[in-house]
Amino acid sequence: MAKVTEQDCSDSDDDVLYSINSDLSSIYSDPTEQDSDNSESDLSSEEVDDERCLSYPPRRFLPNSISPSNEDVTTSATPLVDRNNNETSSRTNKSPVIPKIYTRRGDRGTSTLLSSGANRLSKDSLIFDVLGTIDELSSTIGIVISSCPFPQILKQLENIQCALFEIGSCVAAENCSSRFEFNDAILIKHLEEDIDRMTAELPELRNFILPGGSSKIASHVHFSRAVCRRCERLLTKWVNNKIQENQSQQETIMGIYLNRLSDYLFTLGRYVAHKDGHKEIIYHKSK
Repeated sequence: MAKVTEQDCSDSDDDVLYSINSDLSSIYSDPTEQDSDNSESDLSSEEVDDERCLSYPPRRFLPNSISPSNEDVTTSATPLVDRNNNETSSRTNKSPVIPKIYTRRGDRGTSTLLSSGANRLSKDSLIFDVLGTIDELSSTIGIVISSCPFPQILKQLENIQCALFEIGSCVAAENCSSRFEFNDAILIKHLEEDIDRMTAELPELRNFILPGGSSKIASHVHFSRAVCRRCERLLTKWVNNKIQENQSQQETIMGIYLNRLSDYLFTLGRYVAHKDGHKEIIYHKSK
């Protein structure tokens, strides 16, 4: 009987966004690899298989186990049914095997991606820098969400986090898999519409302003904006490297989206400060 083992999980310490979801384990790591560290889980699976083999008592298949009388058949079959039910119930009540979040395969500073096959890449590779910064950007937006009092803004930010998740998937697949695409221009249109709605409620911007100020949530938003700019720079460098190496890529709007997202976050920082009654701090020449 085939041995039941866990599906491979991606390294939890990799700078990736998506290590627990089953879809993403196939994105960031090679799904054909087996986790040799989870020996306890394998043993539990073997025990389950052994019980399946013994689910029917051997005497049931012996000719002399069948009584010639109907009454004997009924009485001899009853304990078999009871035993089968008890064994089925025992298997059902077994604790489920929980995959471990750690695999130890990334302890030497390497990891895998869907596009890398069985080859392991160094974690200081540019692509992991891009993925890690996308994760960082989404995490900073999560901080904004935790303190944002405006329901309509919360929905926008959650949609942005989902878009960043999808961008990370495309990068992990080297932007060459039709399964992972980011090329829907409507996402950029939504950002622009949100920017225009917020701008309509703000005072005209005639000076440079300093980020943050007395509004804590505005400070968090401006920090997200700065991370977004860094993320855009790294993504642009990675895409340009692929072009120089003549590596095939599919059409994408990832860079455009990040560029527009930084504009959205700048406007959002002004918007939440204005709604909270905080005045903008105008830049002046340092003394």
